[in-house]
This record gives sequence, structure tokens and C-alpha cells, in this order.
Amino acid sequence: MPIDAWSCAYVTGGSSGIGLEMARRCADRGLDVAVFSRRPERALETLRAARRSKDQRVFAYATDVSDATAVRTAFDRATADCGPPDLVFNSAGIVSARAFDALPGEEFARVIAVNLVGSRNVAAAAVPLLRPGGTLALVASLAGHVGCYGYAAYAASKFGVIGLAEVLRIELATRGIAVAVICPPEVETPMVEYERKVRPPQTTAMKQLAGTLAVGPACSAILRGLERGRFMIIPGRLARATAALQRYAPRRITQGVADWIVARSSRVP
Repeated sequence: MPIDAWSCAYVTGGSSGIGLEMARRCADRGLDVAVFSRRPERALETLRAARRSKDQRVFAYATDVSDATAVRTAFDRATADCGPPDLVFNSAGIVSARAFDALPGEEFARVIAVNLVGSRNVAAAAVPLLRPGGTLALVASLAGHVGCYGYAAYAASKFGVIGLAEVLRIELATRGIAVAVICPPEVETPMVEYERKVRPPQTTAMKQLAGTLAVGPACSAILRGLERGRFMIIPGRLARATAALQRYAPRRITQGVADWIVARSSRVP
């Protein structure tokens, strides 16, 4: 469905990165927008500047998506403030990039709580509110298709998001609600900037296979996919090729490539 046919969008993780850019584009296309994040005040100035008219409503709510009650309460407030959504776009997420033997259990659990359980919490709050013909979009990652060194927690959470989206698509189709899952490669966001400072070199080497996208082109591809009603949206040609290789090539080939990259990047100069 064309975005211009929608009237209201809810965006989680809307204070930076993909979430903020998607919220800005929705406001620029004339939609009322509600953003949800731990630091929502960051988004309001951007959204107000992007509005086509001052009559458009933009709201921001402090929300931790790992807290189901908090998400439900924030969504109920947004419904009272700007009406039910046509689009719910869940991009709230965190990353962890450590070799498994250096990954504390608490960190693993937190990544799962935000990325996977948070996606469940957003879906549970969104489904009763979405207008007929609306769309629920969950941001996963290319790491939900292809395992990557250092991503024990992150990949586990994103593989889970894809599985959740698959089931929701089946269950919600009869209710007139579309489901999309977005699986970008590395995108130039503040989260990725931080990750690059701390991740192992093997992670960097493996991620180079799928390339890196700027936020703008990534969000343009995401919007095109949503408007065309696609379920699986993978921005970037290299990322789509990587996902296809993982799916269709013999396992011994994909595992051999991964092992070669890790071995090569593990050598001490």
C-alpha cells in the first residue's frame, strides 16, 4: 500500500539510525508520527522540521521495548494522542559483538530481551490497534540469515525475529494485517559506529562480504518494499546476494567461506 494512503505511523527505536530516518520520512510524507525510545526527545525536533504542515501531529514517548507493560501503556497513549496506526515499525534494538567465550550471560540475555522479546512485545501491543490494511514491520538483520563471528547473542536474537515474523504473517493475514521483516546489512548508524570500536576483527572481515549502506539508501529500499507489500525486505544488492548464497549454496561451501575469512582475519601480522 502506498505510504500516502496511510495516516499514522508508530516507530520504535525512533531516536536514531533507521528508526529516526523512517519516522522522518513518514512525517515528510504527511503522516502523523509517534516515536518510542529510551531517549525520545532527540526525535521531536527532527520530526517537527520534517512535517508538511503544522497540523500534523508528532509525539515521542520514553519506552523500553523489553518491558511489555511499558510498551502497551505507551501505545495506548499514542492512540489517544494521534489515533490508531497504519504502520508499526519496530527498529528498537541493541548489538553485542564478542566471541562467545567472552560474552557474559547477562549480556546475552539483555540482547535477547530487547531484540527478540521486544519484537514480541511491540507486536502484541500493535496488533489490536492496527487499522485494517495496516502493516507490522519488524527490523531483523542480515545476521538473522547468516551467522557471523562475535554475534552469538545478536544473531540468535535476529534469527528469532525472522521466525516470529514468519508466524505472524501466517496468523495475521486473515485479519487484513500485513507483516514485513527487514534484514539490512551493516548500516551507517550510531549503533554501528560504536560496535566498530569494540568488535573483533573477524566480525569486521565477515561483515565486509555484504557491504555497508548509508541510512538514506537503506530506508529508501525499506519504504519501497513496504509499499509493494513485500514480506522479506533485504536492502542492498550485496546483502541480497549473501542471503541467497546462504540459502541456496551447499552448506560445505558457505561454511568453508566463513572458516576461511575467520582464519585469515585471525592471523597476527
